[in-house]
Amino acid sequence: MISTAFLYHYIILDVQPASFSWSTYLVFAATVGIIYGGFAAAACSRFLDFGQQTGATLPSSLVSWTGAFATVLFLTFLGGYIGDLSRVSLTSGYLIGIPVLIGMRNLIRSVSTSRMRSGELTFQRVAVVGRRIDVVGFLLNGHLSHYGYRLTNVLYLDDTLDGHGIPREEPLADFAADAMRLGASYVIFVGDNFSVSGMQPLFAALRRFALNFAYAPVTPQTPLNFVDVVAIGPNNALRFMRKPLSDAGVFAKRTMDLVLSGLGLLVLAPFFLIIAAIIRLDSDGPVFYRQARRGFNGDIFMIWKFRTMSVMESGWDIRQATRGDARVTRVGRYLRAFSIDELPQLFNVFVGEMSLVGPRPHAVSHDNELSSRLATYAHRQRIKPGITGWAQVNGFRGETSTQEMIEGRTAHDLYYIDNWSLFLDVWIVILTIFSPTARRNAH
Repeated sequence: MISTAFLYHYIILDVQPASFSWSTYLVFAATVGIIYGGFAAAACSRFLDFGQQTGATLPSSLVSWTGAFATVLFLTFLGGYIGDLSRVSLTSGYLIGIPVLIGMRNLIRSVSTSRMRSGELTFQRVAVVGRRIDVVGFLLNGHLSHYGYRLTNVLYLDDTLDGHGIPREEPLADFAADAMRLGASYVIFVGDNFSVSGMQPLFAALRRFALNFAYAPVTPQTPLNFVDVVAIGPNNALRFMRKPLSDAGVFAKRTMDLVLSGLGLLVLAPFFLIIAAIIRLDSDGPVFYRQARRGFNGDIFMIWKFRTMSVMESGWDIRQATRGDARVTRVGRYLRAFSIDELPQLFNVFVGEMSLVGPRPHAVSHDNELSSRLATYAHRQRIKPGITGWAQVNGFRGETSTQEMIEGRTAHDLYYIDNWSLFLDVWIVILTIFSPTARRNAH
């Protein structure tokens, strides 16, 4: 920021270096840096706590940078020094800082994640206790070293049981003391059934030590993950699944959809008429076609599209379009290449059947087939489908002919659902318009 301010004053305003307010801009920039550093440290702490990316870099960086800048501007205003700062210098410093900080955070996160996955970077030490078969399975399947965790010590409960099958307190206490000495912050109990009364001996032996005590469930087939603990009246309950959007998030996303889809339909109306005329001149058949798609919560709705094929299939029993498909008309190839055929879905967005951004909905017959091929595929329906999505801007669009394409698209859609924010929606819209990756595999 100091460099942009100096260059503006020196080149545009012809202010000599000796006359430039170095101290004022230095204090401003340093204060912004300190506050932003606090936000970055908090984000780093969350990253290290979870051992994985907890959100999109763009929204997090933008919010932190804007918050730091706005805070210092407010303090400068209260101190009566706002007149000593150039508005052009501040604006340019703010705007230039955004891509610089995003690039730095992406680089640091990428390097940290890479080192973590290779086992070179560890930031938290854990001790594990449980039955031998459960502990071995947990360690073999968990790959703790790939997520930044280092194992300090292990205790097999099978070796500590007394004549009544109850773990003896002395070996438990020795185990906890060793974990403390080795720097463990967590003791993880691995078990196949959660019984508070059965865990009382563990609580009693570990209570004297300053350790976090956590429970990792073991299930015969698939991992069982807890989201958090919620209060239900006077009781605490383990939450296994959380709806993707809060009520406030639903309201904000719907407001954005209504405003932008309404404006889009209004502005694009003349363009729609031109496209309609071209389609009618190119081939026989209607301008629009509607097809059954499976959307939010598995509900079926009729999607609007410009007709790009010589056939009109309902969505219940159809063949997916492929590259060079003979059914696609001459005009249809251009409409598909630039995703113009999707624009009538603004009407689906306006009436609430779809969102501007979300997992792309598939025809019902394709949806049934893909659900049978990938267990997590149906999880995409926990949020409204979109005209564009995180999978599409990362190149996962078009036909899903291979298992790799199905898994890649689903993984990106689930990432979007888990990390949704309005900033991420805006970023996806921008990428959809300007990124060549978003048009990859269009046919």
